[in-house]
Amino acid sequence: MLRCSLTAHSVLRGSLRQSPVLWLTQAKWRNSAEAHRSADTSTLRRLFHSSRLQPKGDDLRKSPYFNRISGQLPPQHIDMDQPYPVSTEDGYHTISFYSFFELDKVQVPRLRDKIQREWARDLLVVGRIYICEQGINAQLSIPMEKTQDLRYWLESHPVFCGRIPKFNWAIEHRRAFKALHVRVRPLVATGEPLSLDTLSNEPEYLAPEAWDSELRKAREGGESPLLIDMRNNYEFRIGKFQGAVCPDVDTFREEMAAVRTLCKEREDKEAPIYMYCTGGIRCSIAGAILKSEGYENVKTLQGGVVAYGKHVRERPEGAVSSLYRGKNFTFDKRLGEEVTAEVLAKCDQCGGPCDTFTNCANRSCNLLFIQCPACAEKHRKTCGHDVCIERSQMPHEVLIKNRRPT
Repeated sequence: MLRCSLTAHSVLRGSLRQSPVLWLTQAKWRNSAEAHRSADTSTLRRLFHSSRLQPKGDDLRKSPYFNRISGQLPPQHIDMDQPYPVSTEDGYHTISFYSFFELDKVQVPRLRDKIQREWARDLLVVGRIYICEQGINAQLSIPMEKTQDLRYWLESHPVFCGRIPKFNWAIEHRRAFKALHVRVRPLVATGEPLSLDTLSNEPEYLAPEAWDSELRKAREGGESPLLIDMRNNYEFRIGKFQGAVCPDVDTFREEMAAVRTLCKEREDKEAPIYMYCTGGIRCSIAGAILKSEGYENVKTLQGGVVAYGKHVRERPEGAVSSLYRGKNFTFDKRLGEEVTAEVLAKCDQCGGPCDTFTNCANRSCNLLFIQCPACAEKHRKTCGHDVCIERSQMPHEVLIKNRRPT
């Protein structure tokens, strides 16, 4: 069991890198898994709480997603992600987070390797992590008993300490990924260069409660605020906010072109622009781009549809008064999570009501489409093409043997 004493005086006098808190957590991750499990988590939690420095002047964490301060920041409270969801299908939490901050180009691949190695080995994380010189974007599933250990890891690392906002909990929890993939690539495929200077022009973030309140008040007053769905066309097929403009696009570059056109049609650059997406990062980037182009009143849904769906489920009235209808599309094995029970889409094969996305069972095809249970049985979970139906019934060994040379 770890034992030590820590005073605020010792933390303030010494550098953060030398503080007993960070030494303990760094030592914790250097030790074996057995030693890690035997650590006194209540002691570590108390140490983190007592050592959190209060910044002078402007709050270092004024923005939850953007930080230009160089050097190591004070650790955040180790319980900041509470309350933890307790209802899961298989004992996994599904979470996401993103943060914009400067990383050295040489440092990025090293961080990728460290995350890939330690998160998979020690935390049993599965998911998709993007890291680059502008920060990190993560969607992952993790065993429930390891969730707080992930926060320990982040707050003990000199790069991520103090920079990762509260986890964005999924609406529905289960193991949503097969494996962990950490890649060096842009956080969002914008199709254009993106700098921290541009990202510093942050939009206004509205929590789900405030988002609801503003949209309802505007509509009750007879206004028609510009509400833009920043997702791809297949995403809003199964769910969207009432009154949203949904550009028929399938890339972020096309989306931004459509958004600029919509905004130019409104001559008043101070008129409010509301934007939402799945988890928030696309709107953070799009909102920053618009603000850098002179649109001052850009507002986004903090945490995206994921946070809104969670908000809806936690309300006493449930989905009855939800402004969002249908499902939220997810880029993982779930391919969607329910916000309300309404079915907005139709089966791509028979036209009946359905909002269940699937991929063609023929891996060579892998087409993403909506398929009802009856058509899934009829077409053997394929898109319906004769070749796909035939190949879906072949043993994997036969497919490998008969595959065409490349």
